[in-house]
Amino acid sequence: MKEPLAFRMRPSTLGEVIGQESLVGERGFLTNSVAKKAPVSMILFGPPGTGKTTIAEAYAREMKIHYERINAVTTDKAHMEGAIADAKLFGHAIIIVDEIHRLDKAKQDLLLPYVEDGTFFLIGATTTNPYISLNRAIRSRCRLLEVKTLTEKEIVVGLERALASEKGLNNVIKVSPRRFCLHCQT
Repeated sequence: MKEPLAFRMRPSTLGEVIGQESLVGERGFLTNSVAKKAPVSMILFGPPGTGKTTIAEAYAREMKIHYERINAVTTDKAHMEGAIADAKLFGHAIIIVDEIHRLDKAKQDLLLPYVEDGTFFLIGATTTNPYISLNRAIRSRCRLLEVKTLTEKEIVVGLERALASEKGLNNVIKVSPRRFCLHCQT
């Protein structure tokens, strides 16, 4: 069975990310961080489906640093401790915590000393306001970066890529540009 189209088209580099110019554009914060080989801990926040976790993974890959992704909804303390132990083995590592707002205070506190001492860089992804959902100690050690909803033009770029890409629909389906217009009459 083929993977879903969105999964197949998921960007693997920051350059493949659509939109988010302030983060991944030519002068974007994350682009500059990669160019300087200076990883940072961060919280990516924004609406669902905007690419927060994808951006986090692309950033980790481009930094060429070992990374591990955990989901705050399904992870337990033992799994988190395992990820921390792995990070210690690699020297520099990134731990990506999807749905970080779902970590209770004790689990957030578990991460804190390791983020402070540089054992790993933390990248949290959340759909909620980090000023409300995360404790101050974690927030103060991370850059807060907003991931915005794509514009209509950016969505069209994504659709065009999906239609043309070998990983996508490989030009099997032809669509007129008018069909992409969200405001046009068909």
